[in-house]
Amino acid sequence: MKKIITLVLLFFLITVHAQPEQIDSIKLVNITADNLVFVVHSTVNGGADYSVIEYIEDEDVIKVNILYVQTAQEDCFCELRDTIRIKKDTYTKAIVEVRLRNLHDYIRLVGIQKIDLLNIVSIHNPTISNKISVFPNPVQNVFHVNLGENKRAKLEIYDIQGKFLLSEVIIYRKGIDISSLPSGLYFIVVDKESVYKIIKE
Repeated sequence: MKKIITLVLLFFLITVHAQPEQIDSIKLVNITADNLVFVVHSTVNGGADYSVIEYIEDEDVIKVNILYVQTAQEDCFCELRDTIRIKKDTYTKAIVEVRLRNLHDYIRLVGIQKIDLLNIVSIHNPTISNKISVFPNPVQNVFHVNLGENKRAKLEIYDIQGKFLLSEVIIYRKGIDISSLPSGLYFIVVDKESVYKIIKE
């Protein structure tokens, strides 16, 4: 009986440990005369009560920064959501960045997503999703990248200090060998837009 309980707990810990922090989706929910209204769904480690949203304008691009503030120990992954409003017919692109400030005031990047604002005509547009998959996580030697609907992308790997380590061009899908890298946390950046975190054991 003890062995069964131990195995269940181990499976639970591995499952929680492997689940990534990310922007799950950005969905257009309403179009008014002045604004495009999106709902951002994110998954973060630990509970967060509220967020701070900041809009930064740069010609025809608007950058939306969402900062969640952690209120609980990192013992569960929680889905969070926020509503953002972007002025209609003012920008061609929106870049959404989500970060999480933990209990020790350390801020880490959860994810980055780009929204093309030129072709939005109704709320029936498909959800803007994180269709790229990076697996397995944690990884021992080789992880795989599947671009989903994308055909080609440039992948870059950075360490936790932000030091560039290597880059690869991916067509549809590819296995990336990181056996030469030491154990630790790494950031996978795809086309300088989407950011993923992976743990090397």
